[in-house]
Amino acid sequence: MTARIFALGLSALTFSGSAFAQSNVAEGLWSYQARYMIGPIPAGDRGQYCVGSDMSQSSFDQLFNDINSRCRVTDSETTADGYDFKLQCSGGPDGELDGKLQVGADTAILNATGWTGTASENVPVMLTATAERVASTC
Repeated sequence: MTARIFALGLSALTFSGSAFAQSNVAEGLWSYQARYMIGPIPAGDRGQYCVGSDMSQSSFDQLFNDINSRCRVTDSETTADGYDFKLQCSGGPDGELDGKLQVGADTAILNATGWTGTASENVPVMLTATAERVASTC
């Protein structure tokens, strides 16, 4: 769950600043770096992601719902400084994340906390990721 969240979550990067349903993702090549903790185990990833026109027309909720067929946004709000969300996954692996995606001109920061495992035996999850648009085309 966690690896797909930062890869697709960070592809939902630039947003117009107003509270529209559309994400207005800027097309192009984005470079991301993520650090996360699953329980006491630190991990990280970095890479690049191409944002195409289909993604640029999607809402933040659609983008996060596309992460995994078992995950759904259960609550979200677009604010002046970003997108707040609650993502729940069930059917393996189970989990829940509360997060915030803050965006600027060609940069973004994603912070989320939650758990994975089962509702009765869960492991804490913390995620921090940043992204920068490095080119207007892929």
